[in-house]
Amino acid sequence: MAAFFGCVLGLLVYLRAPQPAAPREDSPAWMPSGAVEVAQEWLEGLERYTYDWRVLELGARSERPDEAVVVAIDDETLAEARQDDRPGVATQPWPRQLVGGMVHRLVQEGALLVLVDLPFTELSPNACVNPKLSTPSSSGDDVAFRELLEQDPGRSLLSFTWEAQGSRVLPPANRLWPYRVKVGTYPSTPEARARAQAVLAVQRPAYVIPAGRQAEVWGGATDEADAKELGARLGVAGAVVEERRASDDTFRLGTTDLFVSLAEVQVEGLDPAGLVEVRQLQHPVAPLLGGLAGGYGAVTLTADADGVVRGIPHLVTYVARGGRHVLPSLPLAAAMRLANTRKLRYADGRLYVGDAYSVPMDASGYSLLRWNAPTAGRGSRGSLSRSIRAWNVLLNVFDVADERPARFDNDLEGRTVVLTRTSGESGHLRPTPIGPETPGGAILGQALANILRSEGITRAAPDFDLMVTMGLAFAGAFMALSLSFLLRSVRGAILYVGGLAVASAGYTVAAAYVFVEQKLWIAMAGPLLAMAGAFVVTTVYAFRNEQQIRDFVQAALGRYVSPEVARLVTRDLSLMHPERRRMSVYVCDIEGFTRMSEGLTPEQLVGLFNEYLLEMAAVVRSTAGQVDKYIGDSVMAFWGAPVRTDRHAHLACEAALKMRAVLAEKQDAWEKKYGRRLSFRAGVDTGEVVVGDMGSELKSHYTVLGDAVGLAARLETLNKLYGTYVLVGDGTVALAADNYVFRVVDRVRLKGRAEPVRVHELVGRRGELTAPVQELLTLHEKALTAYHQRRFAEAHVLFERASTELKDPVAAVYASRCARFLSAAPPADWDGVHIPDESGPGVAAA
Repeated sequence: MAAFFGCVLGLLVYLRAPQPAAPREDSPAWMPSGAVEVAQEWLEGLERYTYDWRVLELGARSERPDEAVVVAIDDETLAEARQDDRPGVATQPWPRQLVGGMVHRLVQEGALLVLVDLPFTELSPNACVNPKLSTPSSSGDDVAFRELLEQDPGRSLLSFTWEAQGSRVLPPANRLWPYRVKVGTYPSTPEARARAQAVLAVQRPAYVIPAGRQAEVWGGATDEADAKELGARLGVAGAVVEERRASDDTFRLGTTDLFVSLAEVQVEGLDPAGLVEVRQLQHPVAPLLGGLAGGYGAVTLTADADGVVRGIPHLVTYVARGGRHVLPSLPLAAAMRLANTRKLRYADGRLYVGDAYSVPMDASGYSLLRWNAPTAGRGSRGSLSRSIRAWNVLLNVFDVADERPARFDNDLEGRTVVLTRTSGESGHLRPTPIGPETPGGAILGQALANILRSEGITRAAPDFDLMVTMGLAFAGAFMALSLSFLLRSVRGAILYVGGLAVASAGYTVAAAYVFVEQKLWIAMAGPLLAMAGAFVVTTVYAFRNEQQIRDFVQAALGRYVSPEVARLVTRDLSLMHPERRRMSVYVCDIEGFTRMSEGLTPEQLVGLFNEYLLEMAAVVRSTAGQVDKYIGDSVMAFWGAPVRTDRHAHLACEAALKMRAVLAEKQDAWEKKYGRRLSFRAGVDTGEVVVGDMGSELKSHYTVLGDAVGLAARLETLNKLYGTYVLVGDGTVALAADNYVFRVVDRVRLKGRAEPVRVHELVGRRGELTAPVQELLTLHEKALTAYHQRRFAEAHVLFERASTELKDPVAAVYASRCARFLSAAPPADWDGVHIPDESGPGVAAA
């Protein structure tokens, strides 16, 4: 069974769910694919839970990185902008000229690189809104934006997004452009592509056609007049106009083709076929492609099945013109720019950026993020050290444009900036292990910090997780067999289960330690389930082997002990062994049973007696006690065995009070049915006794033996002397006085005892006493004090008052004694101890 659990769970761990957006591998032909996928996802969900816990533990031991700073267009920024009267500031989205001015200003303030996490997928409908920010010749918002970026060459990166689902977006139909106009001839393809960008910028198709060692650039047109107009628009006088040939389609260069050629990277040692293949690209418009404007990187963040972002795809592939093109993420593109390299190399599960940086990455291009904080911080910083409101940067832009000193010192020297939008309605807040609303820009910043620090999380290979899972399955089975002997007792069973808990906790701590110290994610859910499953199945197997012994014990003990004791003994055979234990013993009998039984038929007497005993036994068991024996009309019970408890005295007192309450409820019914009302008197004492299975081979009994048993029986008898119902000894009072109220009744010297015994009456529960009872207790204490101080006249008055006004039978006894002592004073050595007459019948102590 251990091998079964190890193999099944190990296989699920081995065939782990793929990373987000990665293609799912087919299940083995012999296994139902649907069942495997459901099981995989369920197990992977548990594994993600353990992963997130480890992420938080690692984050708590980390410092927030300061290499990247988020400049956030947040709700506060937009609120300020709506109240500003400068042109274009109150509109959303902002004119790109303003965004370009912000990028330029961030570079002026010392930023090494600005990552623009904003979409520019459509031509801007805005005109230039501030002539101070760009050259007067700027013909539009996109051109102004590009010119501002080109003021700081290589210091900015633009973003794009992708989708791995859906159909591929095709270029416009060729039949719309039956003519072409020649734009120019260039010595190299890169120069030709740069010129083709101008054609694409006016929403026309471009064709880069080889001409020997040169390349010609043509633009598409609807007719000859449109072709001449396009040539003049592009600054080509007397442009050559021809009909488009079918072979031209081979050399057609669309906006996406141009973008892919500019953004793609080459990775040594990595098969592009293993990367996520994207179907659609949303990239910057043609005027923002090429030139000195900057590079490009993806900002798409893929989530796991539970919607949580735990990593980032650093590399994806796009198929165009029959070839695969590898596109980088924005953080990876930034690292390449900072390392001043276009060289990427993949080896041994790491992606190397030149010789400067590296980051763990799997063959699908996915990297787990190493979060440097346990929670997302205030504002828009996420797990980074800080963030800045975009409004502060924009005000600096306006200040410098108006030739005033910038009002905010943003401390950006030597840092990389992520310019992003984090307002609530933008959809840029993503659930991550460190919080339900982490800004996407902050996630990109954390990914960049991982690369710059050459750190990240590596997931253990499936082979390793498979070995660990099978190893723990066998460990669970071995532990269950080795410790099965503990199941013979309750304490042993606790230790048995505790062994599994300790082993599970040990592996959990080890996995967490490896994660925190080695940044290695090894499987937890699968191995722990395998160990627990093998442990449980092996336990069932061991339990069946023990069942014959248990059946024998049950059959043997069930003949002469109560079923409850028999069940406990089958779980713990040591309970049958005699031992000394501090317990509480209870003895009661029916008041006037002999007189009451007269006049009842045997059937009525047995029926009444059985109902009475049933009620008494139910109360004892409801308070976790054990009915020891019935002796005539007497009942003996005890608390503290076989189940140990430190509250045995409390439980005995509670049982005594409940018995009185139950009898009060039953009186009317019994009187109607049997013509009799019942009352009982009880004695309770606490002390060390011997408990266990006692008797002969012919008859055995689980019972108690000791001084507390005899004293409880004598206390029950003393109730007749004082007119009380429940008397208890000093040992019980010492343990239960915190919850119950007692009053001292007397000090008596019993036969066979050298020392006098203090006798107490159980009055009731604390907090439930009525005003008359409290008055009686106060009066009784005063009277008893006077009595023991030999002020018998004063004591006589107080006891008489308690007896007549409060109907206290104990006071009546003391009033009689005081009257006797007033007529004949006790000797000088009188110590107040009373010697009762114990000639009447009692319950034997056994």
